[in-house]
Amino acid sequence: MPNRKEYLRQLLNKENWTAAEQEWMMEYLDANDFSELEIVAAEYFEKDILTVKHILDKRLSDRMLKNIHQRIGIRDSSFKGIFRLYKQKIAAAAVVLLLAGAAGYMLLQHRVKQKVFATNAERQTLQLPDGSVVYLEKNSSITFPEVFDKKNREVTLKGEAFFEINHDAKHPFIISSSLINTTVLGTSFNMEVHEGNIARVVVVSGMVQVNTKEGGSHKNEALVLTANKSAVYLPASEDLQLVDGTDDARFFAQKMSGKFIYKGDPLLKVAADLQRYYNVPVVTDQRSARCSFYGSFNTADDLDKALSIIAFSLDARVKKDNTNNGYIIVGGNCK
Repeated sequence: MPNRKEYLRQLLNKENWTAAEQEWMMEYLDANDFSELEIVAAEYFEKDILTVKHILDKRLSDRMLKNIHQRIGIRDSSFKGIFRLYKQKIAAAAVVLLLAGAAGYMLLQHRVKQKVFATNAERQTLQLPDGSVVYLEKNSSITFPEVFDKKNREVTLKGEAFFEINHDAKHPFIISSSLINTTVLGTSFNMEVHEGNIARVVVVSGMVQVNTKEGGSHKNEALVLTANKSAVYLPASEDLQLVDGTDDARFFAQKMSGKFIYKGDPLLKVAADLQRYYNVPVVTDQRSARCSFYGSFNTADDLDKALSIIAFSLDARVKKDNTNNGYIIVGGNCK
């Protein structure tokens, strides 16, 4: 590695800093030896100020510089060299330009802390800083800032979650993932992303836009989804498809309402909903599959209770499958 002064110059000429470079700068500031920093700052100060692209106004410069003072741990009266000029607008701008930029928010302790919320065996519900609600499925995680910035509301999803997003036309809500990005103003939808598998977005209400990640052959492709529409992304072919999502939207709408209601639906469909919601194999035999089911079950009920309701209403039996991990609905008094 070059000497520290040269390394500082290199960092200032880069638009983005790596995590290692950010850590190096933090360690440099912690060392409380700013001799190289003063020299490089002076070099920047001596440059023609008209060539600088971003000049901060005095009030903002003073405020940010005060945070630099606090971060370094030296009182204003003890500053030497370039830092003694902080009350002058141009000097303040020069120092801020030195430390601000792609990684400046870390150096000035303006970094917005990121929260990571993860689930294991249980679903969890959480509220985001803007009041939007996320229903996070099992074995999933979401990362979001403590406070959204002034432009976008951006989160990162791994796994599956249902979103109820507060409408805010001036601040789009963006969900980033390893495969696709979803942008929304205000709506309710489900998004599912698993590494090495398909990614899927199903809209229950409102409108969203789904984009593939940069780097694929379809990186400029985008789909706009309205209610009962779905986007499916296939990583193998890098293909983003628009498909009918009516049945999926029905499932998610009932799931979020807390109650699954059936009015003569085929038992085969009911069993599929149970398997999907409880993540436990539930199938029917050939006879019971033809039965029409009238009834409902609450999402707060366990699977055994839901199966007992079906068995009672159709005079059917429920038994364990060969693996002893799933269930089979057999028989039934239906035509």
